[in-house]
Amino acid sequence: MDHQMSDIPEEVRRQVIRVIYRRADQLDWDGLTQSDRTRWYNRWLDEEQIGGVLLRYLPRERARGWVKDVPMKHYARARAGLGPYAHLASRRLPGPDQIVRQVFGYQWAIIDGTLKEKPNRCRVSDGETAHLMIWGALNNLSSLIWCGINAVIDRAPTPVIVVTVLQGQRISEGEKARHVTLGRQAGLEVVHTVLRQVDDGDVLPAIG
Repeated sequence: MDHQMSDIPEEVRRQVIRVIYRRADQLDWDGLTQSDRTRWYNRWLDEEQIGGVLLRYLPRERARGWVKDVPMKHYARARAGLGPYAHLASRRLPGPDQIVRQVFGYQWAIIDGTLKEKPNRCRVSDGETAHLMIWGALNNLSSLIWCGINAVIDRAPTPVIVVTVLQGQRISEGEKARHVTLGRQAGLEVVHTVLRQVDDGDVLPAIG
């Protein structure tokens, strides 16, 4: 199945993705069940700004597959400032550069060419010391710790596990202490940082 949409003008494609991401934000996409998501994929194809555009270029089933496999596959990464559609996300979380500054301080920066995903990680330095920052949400903690253990074995810079907590998300001091203890058992430092969501507030222009 060809999901490249090569016949669609690039600006139109970008605008469709912007609209899709706005809709997903409004629905609190991360909290939806798979059946709810499937229902919304179908509803979006009935919307003029989404399906009304895509169906000019693709049959309905292919258009639905494109929505699921292209923009929404990258939705979480785009909100985190990662991937090819990061600039199209309307409600964003702090990107890697900002997380580095929050956790380590403004004198620290990402070392060029070291940013990797699955899980998110990069080497950071203040010009003298280097660390491997591995970060992600609480539900990904086991993957973060496993990555940190492998980094130690591979003799990478000392890893620091950063658990990201969305502003307003409840996490007790006891839970935080448990995460730190889990990390300590693996010989890893675990820290927590709060991410504040930012909405660009742009008005969506109509799609012609």
